[in-house]
Amino acid sequence: MLPPALMAQRLLVGGGLTVLLAWSFGLQSGRTTLDVSASGTLVFLLGAVMIAAGVALRRGSPHLLNLFPKEGEEAMAGRLKQELSDLDREERSNRAWARLEADALRDALDEEA
Repeated sequence: MLPPALMAQRLLVGGGLTVLLAWSFGLQSGRTTLDVSASGTLVFLLGAVMIAAGVALRRGSPHLLNLFPKEGEEAMAGRLKQELSDLDREERSNRAWARLEADALRDALDEEA
């Protein structure tokens, strides 16, 4: 499986080129115009923005890399296993502290009684 960043980049560039191709066919056949007030301009802008986002993702834009990580499936699985083990270690530590506090409170109550 390809990394999410590569799949998103291909999808954005391919989709943008498809939108621009459809727009140019509409322009050639006379179904759309170059008027700023027409919807053809919005279609052109959509295609351009999609291509620009794909190129930015390829160049390593930090905003887009947060959405689409570059790591592959194996690296992602390893990272998730590490995060789960860290959470498990933290949970065990929290339980130990809670047990220690409970024992200290119990000892304090026994001394008062």
